[in-house]
Amino acid sequence: MTIHIAGHQMDVGDSLNTFIQTELRTLLEKHVGETHESQVHLSKDHHEFVTDLAVHVSKNLVVHSKGRDSDAYKSFTDALTKLEKRVKKYRSRLRDRQRHQDAVGAAASYFVVNHEEEDSGADTPVIIAEMTHDIHHLTVSEAVMKLDLADAPVVMFRNAASDELNVVYRRKDGNIGWIDPKKIA
Repeated sequence: MTIHIAGHQMDVGDSLNTFIQTELRTLLEKHVGETHESQVHLSKDHHEFVTDLAVHVSKNLVVHSKGRDSDAYKSFTDALTKLEKRVKKYRSRLRDRQRHQDAVGAAASYFVVNHEEEDSGADTPVIIAEMTHDIHHLTVSEAVMKLDLADAPVVMFRNAASDELNVVYRRKDGNIGWIDPKKIA
């Protein structure tokens, strides 16, 4: 298991680095077992430390969590507690790695297009990145699990029941939305 620890505009000292390595390894060995890679990113936002955790649980599943506090150790502990809650909630499914390793082979690419001819005021989005994601065969409950674990706003998947592309997303009221397009004859 590899753990990458990085600080954004701050130095992560030996004491904090050792604390993070020990606590994260203990949690992952207890609840997950073998993981591919873990990334810890620490940054300072005004008077708070922000810790972002990303743990590659299996080939196609990444669990994210974020913690904030005025103390760097407490910020990491907050993120670790959130990660532990997510992993405990889906522990039985995470151990069944076969569900998460069945990739379709299709990939979805998305990016933000900035229209130059339109108003380029402060509210116009800027192109950040272009990314490619695999689209997996999942049941709706597995897609919701992936949405929760990855802390993502949306997950596109190929429905295992109908073999159609579907989308699950988190609504503003906190509930989960599911888009299941039907074929038009």
